[in-house]
Amino acid sequence: MKTKRRYSVLTVLLASFLTTSIGGVGVALYLGLGAAYENTRNLWVLVADNELISLQRAMSERMDNVGARANWVADQVSQGRLDPDFTLGWDNAMRALAADEMDVMAYGLINGEREFTGYNPADMSAIKYTLSPDNMLISEISQLRGPSENRTSFPRWDPFFNQPVIVDWVPLLRDGHYLGIFVQYISLSNLSHSLVRGRENSPGVPFIIVAGNRVLAHPMLQSWGNHIASTLVDDARQIRRSPIPLPRTVDIGDPVLANLGQSEKLDYPAYNKGTTTSNVQLSGLNLNDQYSVIVTRQVENTPFSPLIIGIHFEESLFDAEFDRLVLTAVLGGLVLLLSIIMAIIVSRHFTRPIRRFATAARSLESGHLDMIPSLTGSRIREYDDAARSFNHMIVALRDRERISSLFGKFLPPSIARELLASGTDSGVLPPQQRDATVLFVDIVGFTTMCEQLDPARIVAMLNAYFDTVTDIIEQHGGIITQFQGDAVLAVYNAFDDLNHHADAALDTAINIQKAVKNQMFDGQTISCRCGINTGRMIAGNVGATDRLSFTVHGDAVNSASRLEAENKHFGTEILLSDSTRNSLANPTRVTIAGDVLLRGRSQSTAVYTVANAPD
Repeated sequence: MKTKRRYSVLTVLLASFLTTSIGGVGVALYLGLGAAYENTRNLWVLVADNELISLQRAMSERMDNVGARANWVADQVSQGRLDPDFTLGWDNAMRALAADEMDVMAYGLINGEREFTGYNPADMSAIKYTLSPDNMLISEISQLRGPSENRTSFPRWDPFFNQPVIVDWVPLLRDGHYLGIFVQYISLSNLSHSLVRGRENSPGVPFIIVAGNRVLAHPMLQSWGNHIASTLVDDARQIRRSPIPLPRTVDIGDPVLANLGQSEKLDYPAYNKGTTTSNVQLSGLNLNDQYSVIVTRQVENTPFSPLIIGIHFEESLFDAEFDRLVLTAVLGGLVLLLSIIMAIIVSRHFTRPIRRFATAARSLESGHLDMIPSLTGSRIREYDDAARSFNHMIVALRDRERISSLFGKFLPPSIARELLASGTDSGVLPPQQRDATVLFVDIVGFTTMCEQLDPARIVAMLNAYFDTVTDIIEQHGGIITQFQGDAVLAVYNAFDDLNHHADAALDTAINIQKAVKNQMFDGQTISCRCGINTGRMIAGNVGATDRLSFTVHGDAVNSASRLEAENKHFGTEILLSDSTRNSLANPTRVTIAGDVLLRGRSQSTAVYTVANAPD
């Protein structure tokens, strides 16, 4: 059977863990980082759009409040409830307006002499100055032909207030008589401040553009105005009163606004799916290897349309978010690495009992029961139960081996193995009749030796002699069924199938004679005679129920014993019957010794001996 590649439990556990963990985490990180990056970009775009919507709403509410206030004043004047010529009443009404939350930096009355008399709602301080003849507001007022709703002038830079302003004004008439103009100055600097107020730590630069390229609101607008004001100071340190147009996008100092016309429209499908309005535009601008994303929203229905509010931010913002995601992924990888190390430690700890099992099993497979260590217990219930069961099995196997070894001292090993394999405790093997060869070996002059030597030396000599004889018999496949004093009865092919059993018996006898002649047994020199016979015999166990003996029975057995005794008559050491001689693979190995009339037979039979006596 071809041996397949094998893997340890630790390898399988770690491979499974690494495959599922690293594979799953890797796919999750790969997909998650890409999705997170895209979601982060879309989120910033959506946040920017929401900010623009909030800014648009704030501007609309501010202008609506300013317009409502202007129309209320005009209505009060037209109904005669408020009179600009009544200074005390007018002042009280103007101060009352300041109690309301006003989104203006100044409000008041312009009379026919271009004089403005008004208040600062922050502290109700009085403001008075005369508008220059070339003031754009005067030009607009001069075109007035009758009653009208409030109007909003185009944004401009006012040197008097030193900031960009929007002027909301409404004519005051009563009974068709012109009484003056109610004006409200709205600070664009405050509008610019509102763009950044509350988002100081937020990325991106907000802006408002009017008339295509004029900056209405920007965080840098005030800095531009301060610079312009310093350039308008003359030798008399007087600031000109004529308003100045708003800065262009190229004047404000923002390179993105300065190159806004070079931007390219972008398409964000993930964002556009959730967009419900069509007046939002996304564009990108690559300027000096710095890429910026621009989100703009066009506001319709304003006094100075078109008006565009927007915000731009560098795409490196996404990279920073992506770097944070990568850092998170790295930390996750470190955690995964620690998990793998812990998995290795835990796996090694949990597989240690299995490795001990494997080592013990290999020792068991090799048959070295004495080398198998006792498995230690484990805190894992299944491992502990398995270790206990394995230890009990080893104890049982050792007992079985010990029993088999003890059997081998009193029974032929093959019979002992067959009894242990029978699965019963009866000790009975079914008798069988078969052709076999019997070898009978006896010591010459043993009775005389017993009279001359003490019992201890007799026993020691016999044991040494029997060890030699037993080894030779078993080497040739024989089974010793009996030790009869100094005699040994061995059979071949009685219990085990053995080819050429007659040759095996003859070879055994020859080797026993050689061994006896060439060695001493406990200091004693001995000689022996061998009788060999082949025939039909019965092999089985006989005796009482609780004490059995395994042996062979039949005339063939008795004949072997008689042949051994006939060696004295012929002066030989080995005699074998004609049936044994006929069973030899090479009958010429033996020579005829004579004729013998064996007990129980009616006529004599030829007996044979070894052609050349063993040395």
